[in-house]
Amino acid sequence: MSRLRELGNLEKFNATKNFLGMDTCITMSARYTTAEATPLTKEILFPAIQAVIEAHPMLGVRFDGRLDSPDIAFFRLPSIDLSRVVTFSQSDDLQGALEKWFTQRFEGGEEDMPLWRVEVLSDNTVIFAMHHGMGDGHSTVVFHQSLFRALQQPSYPPCDSAVVVPNDGPLLPALETAIDVRLSFWKILSVLYHALMPRPWNRGTYAWTGNFIPPTATLNTRRPINSSRIARSHDATISSALYELTVNTLSRVIARHPAPVRYKTIAMSFPVSMRSIAGPDASPDVICYYASSYIGFPALRANFSWSNAAQIAVALREEKHKIRETEMGTLAWVVNQYPRIFNGMLGTKRREGVRISNPGRFVAPSVEGKWHVGNVFFGQCDSILGPAMAMSESISVLSWGEGNMDEAFVGDFIETFREGFLGVLA
Repeated sequence: MSRLRELGNLEKFNATKNFLGMDTCITMSARYTTAEATPLTKEILFPAIQAVIEAHPMLGVRFDGRLDSPDIAFFRLPSIDLSRVVTFSQSDDLQGALEKWFTQRFEGGEEDMPLWRVEVLSDNTVIFAMHHGMGDGHSTVVFHQSLFRALQQPSYPPCDSAVVVPNDGPLLPALETAIDVRLSFWKILSVLYHALMPRPWNRGTYAWTGNFIPPTATLNTRRPINSSRIARSHDATISSALYELTVNTLSRVIARHPAPVRYKTIAMSFPVSMRSIAGPDASPDVICYYASSYIGFPALRANFSWSNAAQIAVALREEKHKIRETEMGTLAWVVNQYPRIFNGMLGTKRREGVRISNPGRFVAPSVEGKWHVGNVFFGQCDSILGPAMAMSESISVLSWGEGNMDEAFVGDFIETFREGFLGVLA
């Protein structure tokens, strides 16, 4: 194996959580169909995946080094045995498959395996499960777009299960190398102020974040409602409309479920893509980890407002320039302390109540061929240290860890959200 580069601060963040058993993977599933109902066999799929591996160097790497320390690097594998990486299921149970992958870790003792897996369900649904340390949410979109493009070839050349990994593809640099994340003097003072302020003054003290972090958690997934057309005519994005609707829903549910703390806000987060400010090499067609996170504390409010949703959309567009200092700049201070920090979070109040992921809208490449793709769903784990609940922009997968919220609270949220969603569509 050849050493490529050390992991960046965000990549180490996720690699360490995974190693400690506190996170697993992110997934994107998509169903591939033809007019002739062609089944996806290894004779068709393996050559297509080989083409995807050859196009994306990150698919040919694994970690090397002590995963509970800063000494972690990407190493290139000489080859990948697709018969061990790709599995074919006799079931079409997507929800059951996602729950399984959300407990899957990729660091075991198999040093010749990459940081991703593929499962093909009996209805031609392809699940791409990826270690979060090798790529952001948008990288799952890139994989499926590349796979779709490869499947559209007029013929599929014979392909051995052992695929040679090209040795000339460089990885993009770590994100903190691609953009300037140095903290200004005033930002350093701000960080110190928030770290030392009395607990009652902290804005997270009275924010709803679900139940405290347990020592272990079991993930459950649901797929309530699918939407993609409600926001554009109101100068809002789908993410901001979902944000506003979730705030309204939780405000109502929290009021119906008494708690020891009188909540005033909700801690909500958005992963934010940093590709647009990371230079020309960070294109939307690359598998990499070029994302950070924005956390806001909206006040409890029970009524939906398109005006609020539009304001959130503007704030999110502006935040990525601030995030590179606040979120990413501070990681450089604590990167050597990740294990201690993560272990110290067990049994404490969560940082996030809700995370709304936006991996990017999936658009099939304009390539002629017989294959069609649809039913695209994104999901992720991070149910132990992460938010009490997580959902994707398309509302495809709502996930939470067992114990993150009371069952009655979850059921009430789903039904209230469903009613509110239908009201927004009306």
